[in-house]
Amino acid sequence: MTVRHKCHRPYFLWNFIKLLVILVNLLSLTTTIAEIIPDLGPYQYLGCYSARTDLLKDSVYARSAQTCIELCENSNIRYAILSGEKCYCDNIAIESEKFDSKLCNTRCSDTKSQYCGGVDAHSYYSTNIEGPPENLRISNTTENSILITWDPPNKDEKVTELMIKGTVMHSFTSYPFFPQPEFIVQSTEDRFEMTDLHPATKYNISVSAMCGKYVCGSHNLTGTTEVGTPDPVPEEPIVFNRTDSTMLINIKPYANNNGPVTSYLVIVQRLDSSLTQPFDEDLLGSFERAQEDGTLYYIAGELDYQNTTQTFMVGDNETYGGYWNAPLTKDAHIHISLGVVSTLNGITKMRYAIASHDQHEPTQFQYANFEPGEESVLALTIVCIVFALFLIISIIIFLYLKHETARLERLPSDTHELTLQGPMVEVENDGFVGDNGRKGTFKEQLNALVENVDNTQRLPRNAIRMNIDDIIAEGRFGEVITGKLYTSTEAHDCQVHIISDDMNQETQSQFLKDFENVIRLMPHEKFLHFYGITASVDWFYLIFENDKSTLKQKLIESRIPAANQTTTFCTYSEEFILQWIYEIAMAMEYLEVNKVVHKHLCSYSIYVTNSNKIKVSLFGPIAYAEESKKVDISRWLAPEVLRFQNYSPKSDVWSFACLAWECCTLGATPYANITSQDLLPRIKNGLRPEQPAFVFSDLYQLFLNCWQLEPSERPDFEDVAFNVRQVLTSPTHALSFRRDEKAVLPYYLPLLEMHN
Repeated sequence: MTVRHKCHRPYFLWNFIKLLVILVNLLSLTTTIAEIIPDLGPYQYLGCYSARTDLLKDSVYARSAQTCIELCENSNIRYAILSGEKCYCDNIAIESEKFDSKLCNTRCSDTKSQYCGGVDAHSYYSTNIEGPPENLRISNTTENSILITWDPPNKDEKVTELMIKGTVMHSFTSYPFFPQPEFIVQSTEDRFEMTDLHPATKYNISVSAMCGKYVCGSHNLTGTTEVGTPDPVPEEPIVFNRTDSTMLINIKPYANNNGPVTSYLVIVQRLDSSLTQPFDEDLLGSFERAQEDGTLYYIAGELDYQNTTQTFMVGDNETYGGYWNAPLTKDAHIHISLGVVSTLNGITKMRYAIASHDQHEPTQFQYANFEPGEESVLALTIVCIVFALFLIISIIIFLYLKHETARLERLPSDTHELTLQGPMVEVENDGFVGDNGRKGTFKEQLNALVENVDNTQRLPRNAIRMNIDDIIAEGRFGEVITGKLYTSTEAHDCQVHIISDDMNQETQSQFLKDFENVIRLMPHEKFLHFYGITASVDWFYLIFENDKSTLKQKLIESRIPAANQTTTFCTYSEEFILQWIYEIAMAMEYLEVNKVVHKHLCSYSIYVTNSNKIKVSLFGPIAYAEESKKVDISRWLAPEVLRFQNYSPKSDVWSFACLAWECCTLGATPYANITSQDLLPRIKNGLRPEQPAFVFSDLYQLFLNCWQLEPSERPDFEDVAFNVRQVLTSPTHALSFRRDEKAVLPYYLPLLEMHN
């Protein structure tokens, strides 16, 4: 018994040690599993992806995946992306950019069981935000519409609505395309039909899920509308030569706006004086079929389309595209017509030229010959008498119109009085003209305006050299860049206004008004010269004179620092500054007489030439200031504009007074100590730009008259120009730039009106 007991104890100890080793291994395995699969509750670790440089500007601080996920979920964004302690939120996870998970080996600072990216790698985690609707598909297409359907999101998802947009990828039309508007539908919808599309055009269609105001996913597909009936109607072929059995024709190249041009059908029409048979394309066929059915027209051949002028011999007894080109009947009256075939995605459309008696053959031309005798003399006499009568009537009409035009020019004009009685129509971007009731599409209206542009202002595209990287302004109509206009004798610096193809209907209407305004009011010595227009295949350009110095820059440069110890603090004389103010007033009077509201009058919309002449910018946005900063012009705006956007000639008078005050203070900022947001209540309480010691009472009183709260109490520009002219008779009694204890420049700096 003693021996057995001693043997059992080592066996029991050995089993206990083995059990302990197993428990340690299980604990180690559990830790490893916990490290491999982060504990994220309801969220999912998607894996390791290539680092994206487009996210670098929008990071937030997060020491754990859980924190980053919650931040992104609160912003209704689908993915939380981690790189060390930087957290990014985005709705895109590109599967092709996915890495081996081992490359994301950086542990999060707070939670070591979670991954926070690696070298050139990001860790992606999903939030509870759902993506776009699934199973997006095209259910039906026509020439002008595409019906898309999808599976709507579940009711418990955070998607509030769906945004649908289509953009043109490829088309055959030469007409300009305008952006397809964005459509918003409820998240419960499962279909949408995009209409007003162009035939045979490929569109990229996107359906984006909106989670509140954020896009929380997007899905795209492409769709092509059906081919349309060829447009325009093809021209009749031209007959070059005719023999007894053949006819040589010339076929011009054809540009189809509704699809590709696949082939031409050459159609022979026999005219029988005893039988009238209208053309019916359903009866059109081969020569053999026409013989059997008694049809007077048939297809002589189908020709492959070539984008060049083609010649074809009708009746040469050959076969073209499966059609026999039968010899023509001698002395038969023949017309040759043309059919255009357009095939796309298995659908074919055709259109035929309208054959008429205007198609003549060379052998059918006969010239009248006058034979000697009484008939010839009588015919010549009648022709001479008719010609003489037309000549006399034309001279009488010309003299009458010349007399009436001269009489009207001598009559006293009451245009100035009447222009202020009609309604004033506001137009954005500096130029303005009333709606003249024009009808038609944007392209038709634009073409009508282009017809009014002088031929000398229709510039060839190769005469313009554009500095595409030098963007000096950007507005509702597109970007403005600098360039060079080359004429036969010299080169001019110019502004090139690139008209955007992404304008909505309202902006298109405003552009047409502005463009018409430029044509109507130009040229004028006080405004930037309008050189003309040019166009390329995809873009439309307006070309203006470009003077590089704005009035703001000139005023600031004219300041003389106190350290120079000069007797004045301005390089310009008082008379010179007042002359600038007078020229601006005259330019604004011209606009007022022509019922135009400028709306952006300030020192940044005025240019100064190399000869120190004033040029007012009438079209387009205000150019950027220093370092491409945009200008906040609210400091020049009248109170009714700040509150109600109520522009009028009287609001321009207010802006003019701010501009004139700015000239007198050599570029100082109006209301320098007041933020733009606080301007309106302070102005209503009597705040005005202060009176510097060197601006005397008569001139400052003129400014105060222009700054009346009630617009009707402000003077018009005719009175303003007259008063400035009166001041010019004794400039030193209105303004003095001489240094003394009182006459010093305002302490505040200019350029406070920049957007931060």
